Amino acid sequence: MGSYMADQYHRSVSRPLTEQEAALLRWMLEHSGSDAHTYLDQISRLRVVSECTCGCPTIDLALDDQPTATTGGSLVIADAEGESSEGFKVNVIVHVRDDVISELEVVAFDNTGPFALPRPADLRTF
Repeated sequence: MGSYMADQYHRSVSRPLTEQEAALLRWMLEHSGSDAHTYLDQISRLRVVSECTCGCPTIDLALDDQPTATTGGSLVIADAEGESSEGFKVNVIVHVRDDVISELEVVAFDNTGPFALPRPADLRTF
């Protein structure tokens, strides 16, 4: 199994996607104006290899047991904004590196503490 090197911003984990993470990824890929839908088949094969340590729900991903590229340049295949369940304005971005979904990034514009994933119903794509 590929390993992930943790640092001060990333906590190394090895777990499957939660139902909420998978549902959000699926919604993002299905509602993007790009070719994001071509990555839908990866969702069931993704595993979480790191979680952000700042309190946001950003996760780094790997496909099956392959090593993952979680740094360096990426292709943004889906981008949406909306609100977290706590009411914080958020931006959700799906990154691809080496043809694999590598990151589900969730950034809050007006919050620096912990917050949860937004629900797809609370998002709109660009």
